[in-house]
Amino acid sequence: MITLFGWGSAALWAAVLFLLSELPGTGVSLPADTDKLVHGGLYLILGLSLAWGKARTGSGVPVVVLLLMGVGYGALDEWHQSFVPGRDVSVGDWVADSIGVMLGLLLFSSFSSRFRDDDAAPSESTTSTGSEGY
Repeated sequence: MITLFGWGSAALWAAVLFLLSELPGTGVSLPADTDKLVHGGLYLILGLSLAWGKARTGSGVPVVVLLLMGVGYGALDEWHQSFVPGRDVSVGDWVADSIGVMLGLLLFSSFSSRFRDDDAAPSESTTSTGSEGY
């Protein structure tokens, strides 16, 4: 059950990103020069969600794998947009997506010691109480 709740936020956010990509190009109206910031912000949330899943489940997935998952999803998202009327593939958008994922992972790791790969041993408080520390 913890696995579902841990990775569920990343899966849900990936679905939101997919649905946003389904919007026709004529239906999306952003102020000039904000497109890359929006892409970065949306994928920052994906990076945070992936990091949350790792921390919440105690997964041993290396951070680089999470990064590749987020960057890969951004690439697939851009390719997917090539099939949506009024949308096109943009390498610049993919770069913004990738930077967003990296920033999300970095932001989470700067505030959470559980996220670090070298912090695999359970803390003393979780072993002494028998709880999962959540």
